[in-house]
Amino acid sequence: MHEIVMIYPVIVSNWKLYDAPLFQGLGKSQVDHVLGAMQPRHVRAGEYVFRMGDEGVSLYLVAEGRVHVFRNSIEGREKSLAFFSPGDVFGEMSLVEARPRSAHAIAFEDTVVLQLFADHYRHLIQRYPLLAHNLARIIAERLRRASEEVVLLSFENARVKMAHALLKLYHQRLGRATEHGWLIPETHKRLANHAGTSRETVTRVIREFKKEGLVEDHPQGVLLKDLEGLEAILWGL
Repeated sequence: MHEIVMIYPVIVSNWKLYDAPLFQGLGKSQVDHVLGAMQPRHVRAGEYVFRMGDEGVSLYLVAEGRVHVFRNSIEGREKSLAFFSPGDVFGEMSLVEARPRSAHAIAFEDTVVLQLFADHYRHLIQRYPLLAHNLARIIAERLRRASEEVVLLSFENARVKMAHALLKLYHQRLGRATEHGWLIPETHKRLANHAGTSRETVTRVIREFKKEGLVEDHPQGVLLKDLEGLEAILWGL
């Protein structure tokens, strides 16, 4: 069994972690105890947290930075699955089933993650059952979103796929707020990976969205101007 060490006074400088969904309903002293059972790991931008096929033995909580989770098709095409920010957890399925990692996780920028091993998790949920409930809620929400995404990407047109991809990145807080809208720092080629379509299709749809006042070009990516308008396209309103 991994030795439990108290690391939170040194590594946890982001107080927003106490509001993380994993800790909902727990008091500060209880969260401190859980954080004390987690192992810190510094990952430089571009380095892997884990690779697809690696043994899954722990959950990760993002303390600082951002993590990109993705898969590659047989043809080598990248499919972006999610971006995780401080307070988010990923790799959570390893705590409930001993199976290899189903995707790659890479540091999108210099990142600190806190690693909770399965044996520590089993010990902690005996003391804090709410921790297990919170993790189940996180898993259920992600399964629901994945189900919605399968429907959208399987049956809907390119405009819906593109609106879905842009809104997903916005809700995952990829990018930053500007005085003119939310900036998503992705190229058309990478947006195609998010939307499950071609770069040419992305360029065409972005051009349409620009004419409708939904987005604007930006030297660093795409600027979202009208989130409600994108949601109307997504849900066919």
